[in-house]
Order: sequence, then structure tokens, then C-alpha cells
Amino acid sequence: MFDAQRFGLGRSEFGYPDRLNSSADNLPAVLNRIQGERAAVFARLVAHIREIFSTIRNLSVRPTEQNDLEILVWPIDEQEHPELSVGLNNSGTGVAQAIAILTVAMTLDEAVIIIDEISSFLHPAAAKTLLRILQTNYPQHQYIISTHSPEVLSASSPSTVHFVRKSGFESSISPVDLGRLEDLRQVTGQLGISMTDVFAVDRIIWIEGPTEELCFPYIYTNSVGPMPRSTMFVPVIATGDFSQTGTRLELVLEIYNRLSSAAAPLVKSVTFGFDSEDLSERNKEDLLRRSGGHVHLLPRRHFECYLIESAAIATLVVAHVPGLQFDELHKRIEERLVALGGEKEFKAADIFKGNLSDPQWLAKVDAAKLIKRVCSEVSEQRFEFAKKVHSLELLKTRMASVTGKEDLAELIAYVSVLVDGSKDRPAV
Repeated sequence: MFDAQRFGLGRSEFGYPDRLNSSADNLPAVLNRIQGERAAVFARLVAHIREIFSTIRNLSVRPTEQNDLEILVWPIDEQEHPELSVGLNNSGTGVAQAIAILTVAMTLDEAVIIIDEISSFLHPAAAKTLLRILQTNYPQHQYIISTHSPEVLSASSPSTVHFVRKSGFESSISPVDLGRLEDLRQVTGQLGISMTDVFAVDRIIWIEGPTEELCFPYIYTNSVGPMPRSTMFVPVIATGDFSQTGTRLELVLEIYNRLSSAAAPLVKSVTFGFDSEDLSERNKEDLLRRSGGHVHLLPRRHFECYLIESAAIATLVVAHVPGLQFDELHKRIEERLVALGGEKEFKAADIFKGNLSDPQWLAKVDAAKLIKRVCSEVSEQRFEFAKKVHSLELLKTRMASVTGKEDLAELIAYVSVLVDGSKDRPAV
């Protein structure tokens, strides 16, 4: 548990601690040990800090004349001239807080990590980036975070939220309906955006939902490199609220027009990445033309179409249902995918020939519904696939496989176009 007040973390006594104190006052000693024994972990920590703070390029730990340890912050990659570095105690307090939080997340296994007021010392964009890094790279932990910040709530995709009220000498805790948290992301009752989303970044990439918000940055950072500073994926929530009738084409255009006009005065670049769903090729061409090239469509129906792979699904189910054997489950899942892939409810019956690798079938099938059905059947209803929760797990398994990045080349290229194209694309 992190204490609320954490100052002067840049220097500490020599030591060989195996974990960070709640006050983080032994941070230099912990980093010194990581730097010497686990250089790869230290390098990842530096990469995360670069992603959060654009002015930081490197970190190091050195002994001082006072016979203690000091953390140095470097604005350049090269660590040749120490006079160009700055002691952590002379840097912004948010830098120390972020380093301490990441150190815990990166060095403990399946811990419960309690953080009080995560955004107290962080710019909204930095707080959001830190939360994304924690969720995408270190989801094995349970995070309990207190905050007064609506942007923290809107960016964290929390499993549960509780509201603490103080009256006199007593505090009461009551659960909050997660559905109502969506209001925190809205500029109006319709748009599904937050002013903190807009003011905190220079380049916005609007995408379908929270699944893409977590998975797309993971794809980019693991295939291309760190996300560009001040570029953020922001989900368009409750897309059904935009239109109760009409075609997918008109719905996407309506979302595009409203968000473009709302964000144009505030940001440098606006890009849109939406699912293809049932759009025809003619509708896709019309949409791209009418948006002036600002809208990009996922080549397949939706994101989960890239996650249909029996071994990855088996790995997911085994991780959540004790007692199941991978080899047997792998075979059963493949059989069920073949048996169900041509059923009408999964929207690709007319083209399914029994081949799970057929790109035409993968582009059209309702993969999220199919994966959910298969997981439920093979686990005998002991595991229910929830895309918002489990898609990232499936993605990580797929990308870690021998042929993962090759199999997902189309998806990686799509995400790269969204991110890299937004660098030079003006707001509309």
C-alpha cells in the first residue's frame, strides 16, 4: 500500500531490499538492485517512463559523496556527462510517483496494489498513460485506487467502483453503478467524450470501445515501438445512442461529424478507426470518401475476428478453469469452432467451408459471439468469455506465439496506420 505523502524519494541509504517500502523511501536502493541484477526489467521501466514523460530519456542510480544512493533523471539517451542529468529530488514529484508505482507493478507477482490518489502529482495525460501501461502490461495484479479525478475513472475501465462519504467521524462506503460512470466521458449526453480526453492530448484516435482502447496501444508498442507522446485512443461509448435506426454507414458518419466538430478547436489531429461490421465494399468506399480519409475501417467485422485461434482460446480457458488439460481442450475447441462456424447466427454461413484460416470467413464471422459460445460449451458453463475483460489476454497469447505477428500482420498494419497517420493529419 502506497502512503498518500511520498516526498524526497531520490536519495536513500545503501541497501539490498527485495521490495519497495510503502513510503517508497528506499526507491534508489531498489532500483540499484534491479539495475544490477535485472537489467532487462530496468530497461522496460525506462521505456515506460519515456512513454509517460516526453522530457525524460533515461534513468540511472549512482553512489554519492555522502555515501548513499541517488536516482538521476536524464533528458538525453546518452549517459556520458553527469552534469547533464538532474537528481530525482529536483524533478517533478510526479516522476518519482510514477517510477515507484511502476517498480511495484514490475517486480511483484499477482499482488494487491493499493494506491492513494494516483493523479495527485500527474498531468491528466500522464495519469492516463500510466493507467494504460498498468492495465495492458501488468494485468496480473489487483489495483485498488482512490481518486477524486473523473479522468482516472473514465480511463481505468474499473471492475468495481465505491464511493466514500464522510460524515462527522465516520466514513461510509457504497457501491456505484458502473453504467453511470459512462457519464464521466461525455461532453454532452450523446457524444461519449470527456473534455479531459480532449485537453490532455494533441492527437486523438477515436475507436469503437474499451477493448480497442486497451488492445491497440499494446499492439503498437509491441510491434512498432512506444506510443507517440500526446497520442491517445479514446473509445466512443454507447454507439447505439447515436442512432436507433438507419444503416451502419450513416451511424459512423454521424459519429464522425459530431466528434470532428467537437474536437477540432482543441486538438491538432483527429483520426477515426471503426469496425467494418456489415458494411458493403461500396459503403466502405463512400464512407472513406465522405470523411476525407479521416475514417479508417478495420478490415474484418470487428477486433475479435483476429482472435479466433484454437490454441490461444484453449490457453485462455485453461487459465480460468482449473483441472482442464490443454491438449484435450485444444482439440475440442477446434472441433467446436468448425462445427459452429457455419451456423447462421454467426453471420458467415454462406462462405464457411470448414477452414478456420479462411480470410474471407474471418473477415465476416461474428467472432466475439462465436468465441463466447465455444468457451461456454467446452468449459461446461464454468467460463464465460467477456470481450472487454478477456480479449487482451487472447491478444497477448496470439502475439507471443511463434507465428503470432505474422498471423496478425493485417491488424498490426491497421493499428500502425491509425497511430502513424495521426501524426501528420490535421483536425477537421
